[in-house]
Amino acid sequence: MSAAIQTVWAELVAASLADAGVVRCVISPGSRSTPLVAALVREPRLELTTLIDERTAGFFALGAARATGAPVALVCTSGTAAAHYLPAIIEASMASIPLVALTADRPPELQDCGASQTIDQVKLYGDFVRGAIDLGPPGPGELALRAVRRKIVQAVTLAHGPHPGPVHVQLPLRKPLEPAAPTTDAERALAQLAVQLAGPLPLAPPRLAPDPAAIAELAADLAREPDGVIVAGALPAGTAARAGVLALAARCGYPIVAEAGSQLRLGPRPDGALFVDHFDVIPPAALPVPRLVIQLGDEPVAASWPAWQAQLTAAGTRRWVLAGPRWHDTDSSAHRVILGDVATAIAAVTEALAAQAAIVPRGDGAPAAAWRAVEARAAAALALALDAHPRSEAAMLRAAIAAVPEGCAIQLGNSLPIRVVDHACSGGPARPVLTQRGAAGIDGLIASAAGATCAGRPVLLVLGDVSFAHDLGGLLAARSAAAPLAILVIDNRGGQIFAGLPIARAHQGAALERHWLTPPEIDPAAVAAVLGARATTAVSPAAAATAIARALEAPGVTVIHAPVTASGAHDVRRAALEGFETPPLRLAHGGSHD
Repeated sequence: MSAAIQTVWAELVAASLADAGVVRCVISPGSRSTPLVAALVREPRLELTTLIDERTAGFFALGAARATGAPVALVCTSGTAAAHYLPAIIEASMASIPLVALTADRPPELQDCGASQTIDQVKLYGDFVRGAIDLGPPGPGELALRAVRRKIVQAVTLAHGPHPGPVHVQLPLRKPLEPAAPTTDAERALAQLAVQLAGPLPLAPPRLAPDPAAIAELAADLAREPDGVIVAGALPAGTAARAGVLALAARCGYPIVAEAGSQLRLGPRPDGALFVDHFDVIPPAALPVPRLVIQLGDEPVAASWPAWQAQLTAAGTRRWVLAGPRWHDTDSSAHRVILGDVATAIAAVTEALAAQAAIVPRGDGAPAAAWRAVEARAAAALALALDAHPRSEAAMLRAAIAAVPEGCAIQLGNSLPIRVVDHACSGGPARPVLTQRGAAGIDGLIASAAGATCAGRPVLLVLGDVSFAHDLGGLLAARSAAAPLAILVIDNRGGQIFAGLPIARAHQGAALERHWLTPPEIDPAAVAAVLGARATTAVSPAAAATAIARALEAPGVTVIHAPVTASGAHDVRRAALEGFETPPLRLAHGGSHD
C-alpha cells in the first residue's frame, strides 16, 4: 500500500461524509489521524472545529448534533484519545443524538506487540453505539474503494435511525501518514475512480413508526375518557411535537403537566389551554388521580413524580407512554408503551381521534376543575415562597429565563437547575430548551452548550457551580462558539441537590460537605477571565437578567457568576408545599414563610 493510495482512500472518506449530509467535523489533533484530517481540510463542504481535548470535543459535537438534528463527525488519533469520547458517546446513545466517531488506529501488524499508542479499539464503546464499523487498512482496487464509501454511508445511516445515536468507525492507517500525490498509472487510475464514485447520496434511513393498532386503541380510550392528563418529559427541540401535543390537549380538554425540556413549558400558549405549572410544589396526596395519563418522552424529573406515579398505579390508572425510540416505564406499570417518533405518534392519535364517532365532553367538567383548583392554590403558595426568599435559586432563575428573548436557546444543566426552572418558570416567548437528560450527568455542559451555538442561535446555559468546575476545559471549547453564549453559574456553594436527599439527614457532619456537596471554592468570573471569556458577577436577579440580555447580544462567551443562598432551592419548595397546606385565611393574617 502506497502513501498515494492511502491519500485517495482518506479523500474518499471525507467526500463520502459530505455526500451523506455530514456538515461538521470536530477534530482533535494527533499523528495517526493525519491522512484523514488532511483530507477533511481539503473537502470544502465540511466545517471543521479543532479542540485539543477529546472529551471536550465529544461534548461539543454532541451539543451541535442535538441543536441541529444533523449528525456530527468526531475525528481523533489512536490510543486513549478515542477513550475520552466515551462520556459523550454514552449521552448521545441514551438521548438518541446522531454522532459518527472516526478513530484512527494502528494497522494489524502493530497490534498486540507493544507498539506505542496502540490499544485494542475494536468495539471500544460496547453497546453504546448503534454500530461498530472497521474500514480496514487502505488497499488498492475498485472493490476496496466502493467498500469504503458503502461503509461510510452505512455509518451515517445508522446514526440517523431507526434509533438515532452514535456510530463508531475504525480507520487503521500506515506510515507514511503525510498526503502524497499519485505517481504511477495504477495510482492515477485509482484516484480517478474515487472521483467518479463521489457524488450526492440521498440517504433513506429507516424510521421507527408507532404501531397503528396501538394508536387506534389509544384514540378509542381517549374518546371515551374525560378524566385524563398529559405528562410531558424531555422531548427534542423543535416545533412538531409541541404543536401536536397542544392540538391533542385542545381536542381532549386534558390539562398538561410539562417540564421545561418538553418544549411545552416555556413558550406561548393557546387560549383555553390548561397547564399545571406548579405540579412539583403540590403535595402528592393533593394531586388529582385521573383515570388516564398520556406520558410523553423521557421520564419526568419532578421530585413529586415517583410518589404520584405510585398513586396512579394503586388506583389502576391507565398510563400510556409515547416513549420515542427508547422504552420509558420506570415502575413497570404502564398500560401500553408505544415506541416511535413522538410527534408522529401524537399526530396519528389526533387524526384517529377525529374519526371517532363518540367524543366525550371536554375541559369543563369536574376533573379539569380539580386541576385548576390545585394549580391556583400552588401558584399562590409559590408566589409567597419566592417573596420570602428573594435571593434563592428560584428567584434568580425566574429572572434569568424571563430575560431570554424569542429565538434564543436555553440549555439547562442537571441536578438542581433543571428542577428549579420547573418550580418557577413558565410561558413567555418561543425558545427551544436543550437538556442533557440521556444519562443525566453533569459532564461537558459548557462544551455541549458551545456546540449548540452551531445551530446559529444565541444560547443561555444555566448550570451550577460544581458543573461549571467539572467542565472548565469547556471554556476553551467555547472559544469556537458560532453565536453568543451566555453561561449563568448558579453558585450555591456546592452540589446542594444532596442537601435534599436522605444522606443530608444521616448525620454525616462535616463529611456531607467534603464528600457530597463538594463546594468548588473558585471564583467563576475570575476563572473565566483567565481563559479569555467576558465575565461578570450578578448578586441579584435583576442584575442577572440585565447581564444575560447583554451577553446574548454580544459575540463570544460571557460567564455570569450568580451567588445565591445555599439552601434557597429547598427553602422555596418547602415553603411552597407548606403554603399549599395552609388555609387561605391563615395566609391572609401573616403566616410565616421563612
